[in-house]
Amino acid sequence: MSGMPFFQALVLLASVIVIVVATQWRHVHPFLAIVVIAMAFGLAVGFSVAFVGKTFGAGFSQTVYSPGLLIVAAGFVAGLAESTTASSWLTAKIDRWRGLGPTRLATLLGLIAGIGAWPASAFAILTPLLRALGAHTPPKREATTIAPALAISASHGLLLVSPVPIAAAAILDAPWGRVAIFGLPLAILLVACGAVWARWLSAPRAAVERSTQERPPIQQQRGGWPATVLLLATSIPLLMLIFQSLGDIPSEPLGGGTAREMVLGVGRPLVLFLAGLGIMALGLGRLGVKLLADSTWTGRVIGNVAGVLLIVGAAGGLQRLCQETGMAELLGERLLDWHVAGPGGLLIPFLIAAVIKTLQGSSLVAAITAAGMVQPFLLPLGIGDESGKALATLAVGAGAMTVSHVNDEYFWLVTWSGGLSPLRGLALVSAGTLLQGLIAAAALLLLSVLVFGF
Repeated sequence: MSGMPFFQALVLLASVIVIVVATQWRHVHPFLAIVVIAMAFGLAVGFSVAFVGKTFGAGFSQTVYSPGLLIVAAGFVAGLAESTTASSWLTAKIDRWRGLGPTRLATLLGLIAGIGAWPASAFAILTPLLRALGAHTPPKREATTIAPALAISASHGLLLVSPVPIAAAAILDAPWGRVAIFGLPLAILLVACGAVWARWLSAPRAAVERSTQERPPIQQQRGGWPATVLLLATSIPLLMLIFQSLGDIPSEPLGGGTAREMVLGVGRPLVLFLAGLGIMALGLGRLGVKLLADSTWTGRVIGNVAGVLLIVGAAGGLQRLCQETGMAELLGERLLDWHVAGPGGLLIPFLIAAVIKTLQGSSLVAAITAAGMVQPFLLPLGIGDESGKALATLAVGAGAMTVSHVNDEYFWLVTWSGGLSPLRGLALVSAGTLLQGLIAAAALLLLSVLVFGF
């Protein structure tokens, strides 16, 4: 029985390889590949057919609601924007902002959006704006997709107002102030590294420059008002999602009881769906109402997002199966047997969270589980004082963002948005989150040695 979690992890590794091979070289649709492999994975690890069907269905339905409903909303918002000159006007305008550029702006948006309650939901809300920033060329589309995606991952794992560090800090009883002070510069470092990674691995800059020169000059674009509406339809739902994150803090800074329920309700997918779509449709006036009333146009928009909606739903089902095996928790517990103290003690919470995240796909579950495992061992690990708890919280958050791959709906959403093949998604998204996690672990070890003398 002791070898069971290792066997299940190997089955998961084989499943990942088969999914990538089937989609990359055999051109099987990812939805079909994930569904078939999810059933094979469930049976291989010892689940019954009935249990596999029930568990997969629960994960599928939950993911289709969130972030699925927001993916549909993003499709409508982007479709309405592209029916005007908003997208081309924004892209041309940003090209004139020297020193900023679409990739840097997209990265900054990702840093802010990561504060939201869920990475996939935040990214889905940003998708119409990211398409406006980088839709004209494949090179720019890659950079303006991967950079903000990695920024969202970093800020979601390390900034205190996001659920992952909030949960870890509450369990580890870490001082909130120190977590915030240490986490902000670390998040900025990882966001910068993610932006460099995205630009380095995207297509040559020359291709971007040629495509930019071919675009009509800004004087020919008259999309100021539609562009403003697009910004509002993106930013207001995103602020609502961030507002929900603030209301989720255990200390209840925005109030408790009925007030807290109202704050949490503001960030529900249905509310965000109606807010974003309503702002875009009403802001465009008769054009927005006319398009939404056109069954041909709405059918085309729904058809455009149906594929990714099914893919992320299937990934959610596979993720739930991975969680039900318990392999992530069992392998994480093995790491507690490592007798490491002093600065190296921070590696234990990081590695436990990283193993759990990689094996079962959810950052929040990884953070909660890892923090609960590590909490009784803080003193033996040499990180039991106030500063040690703060660093341990960030180590858990850094591990919880490492690694995003095929059992994570966020991976598929980013891959689809960037127009990437699954293999290229592994190279950009999965390897990017791994690199960010390793840099975060090294930075935390260096901080503990130089500043706190652990």
